[in-house]
Amino acid sequence: MTYAPAPEQTPGPQTQGKVKKPIYKRVWFIVLAGLVLIGIGANLGGGAEKTAASASGAGASDAAAPAAPAAGEPVAAAPAAETQAEEEEEGNPGMGEPAADGKFTFVTDAVDCSTTEIGNEYLNKTAQGTYCIVDLTITNTGDKPQSFFGDNAKLLNAEGQEFSADSEAAIYLEDSSSLYEEINPGNTLKSKVVFDVPAGTTPTAIELHDSVFSGGVTVDLQ
Repeated sequence: MTYAPAPEQTPGPQTQGKVKKPIYKRVWFIVLAGLVLIGIGANLGGGAEKTAASASGAGASDAAAPAAPAAGEPVAAAPAAETQAEEEEEGNPGMGEPAADGKFTFVTDAVDCSTTEIGNEYLNKTAQGTYCIVDLTITNTGDKPQSFFGDNAKLLNAEGQEFSADSEAAIYLEDSSSLYEEINPGNTLKSKVVFDVPAGTTPTAIELHDSVFSGGVTVDLQ
């Protein structure tokens, strides 16, 4: 049996592959790039606005801040400083004037520095220099009893030297009342405080205290 040869197949044209577009020409890339550019522009614009707002706020703060006093311009003194200055101008109380410290109000009545011996022919004490005797009137202006000790007082001279009271000499002084006396509220005590100072000393002030812990008050004797 004879077979006819199969018809020869002619190859058709080969299918060519599709050419891909560059990435920068693709639609999704163009859209994405546009969104990125829009976002960058928005950020730049917001930053400029913030910078302008910050500058405006700083200017407002500078305008609201009080101006510093110019060099050499006097600065207002505090009320406390003014009060202290007024007290310094007024000065210390003097002889015969009331001087208050704590519960006591003192009046310095007299000062005598002419004595070198205190007591009588049997019981006496001689000064190392000379005795200055200060006469005081003490009134308790508080609401409780308060004890007066002459030892709490100090005598001062123009050189700033301090002299303590001589308790032993006060024992021999009649009506001294400076060793220890309790004064009830409203009562008044007459007292003499004795100081042993160098001969020729001129006392200029006395510092008086209602107790050993008080701040004290200074009375000018000149």
